[in-house]
Amino acid sequence: MRCDFCGCGRSNGGSEKEESEKVAKLDEIGNKDSGTGGSRETASLEDAYLAYLDGFKPAGDCTYSLIYVDEDDTPELVINSGYEAGGCILLTFHEGVLDEWQSSRLNFTYIEKGNLICNSDGNMGYYYDYVYTIQDGKWEYVDGGVWGDPSDGPQFDENEEYIYVYQWDGEEVSEEEYGNRLNEVYPLDQARQAEKYYILKEIRSVLETGDVTSAGHQYELVVEDLTWKEAEALCREKGGYLATITTWEEMERIQEQMILEDKENVTFFVGANNEESDNTFGYHWIEPGGETYDMLYLYDALFGFWLEGEPSYTGLTEDGEEVDEDYLVLFYRKSDERCYLNDVPNDILSAAPSYAGKVGYICEYEE
Repeated sequence: MRCDFCGCGRSNGGSEKEESEKVAKLDEIGNKDSGTGGSRETASLEDAYLAYLDGFKPAGDCTYSLIYVDEDDTPELVINSGYEAGGCILLTFHEGVLDEWQSSRLNFTYIEKGNLICNSDGNMGYYYDYVYTIQDGKWEYVDGGVWGDPSDGPQFDENEEYIYVYQWDGEEVSEEEYGNRLNEVYPLDQARQAEKYYILKEIRSVLETGDVTSAGHQYELVVEDLTWKEAEALCREKGGYLATITTWEEMERIQEQMILEDKENVTFFVGANNEESDNTFGYHWIEPGGETYDMLYLYDALFGFWLEGEPSYTGLTEDGEEVDEDYLVLFYRKSDERCYLNDVPNDILSAAPSYAGKVGYICEYEE
């Protein structure tokens, strides 16, 4: 690995104004199986989604996103199970009725404000593209096709390439016709994926308050040559904690502060590590009180912060010696105009003395 450790090279019942501000914030944030799982009546979008989450018992660690499928201004809620067999659930809310759609496996795309989603996935020689829409507040199947191995098993052409059979709406068609039929009902060039995911406490906060849990937090960016453990202790002595970055909104706020304070060349320790414990696996954020969020299990929400190719878990010192990297830093890369996470040793300077004067830490304060 590199010796370049910085890796540079959400209440109902509020006033009309409050409700308007909340809707505006939600709008800002929201930047062939049986397609439906049932509908239910409830008072508001926020109450509907929160009640669903209260009764939802996932098999694993889910992540959540708000997207806009149809033309109205109420977002759909995505629940991503994180594993193929669990798939994704999409909730839509119209005129007091909540309706859910369950994907087959994980992959789906949607056309924003175009009122179309497409579940395209499969494996082991069987693949599919199923298109759905929202009609009268409920998910409805539109059209779709399947493709894959012939009925008698895999076959190959003279170039040893797989021969696939294509069917659209039960009719056998050519590969080209399949693509054309799909594109007619679902313009592929407009398709997009849900991009901004949240962990459970954050999506609940967005629905309850219109913003993420860290919205009122303050951050202190300190430039000081010390270790991750020393920085962690100092933040607690000050009444805070090493910053835990659990949303893109929080990441962006810290990044803006870093630029405002002209500290883009500093590598800052933040509150995550790879230390082993009974309730963690791999790198995890450590909140006050010991609550942790594993980055691997909550991949969609938390893993996009990393520098490409990281974490590496080990690296090389400036002298070429291998060293364990079990602690996290946040740094700003000017060429990309954004911050990234990278893993480093507890003591950066012992491995890379040239970083003297360019190491620091970020303390987070809830009040």
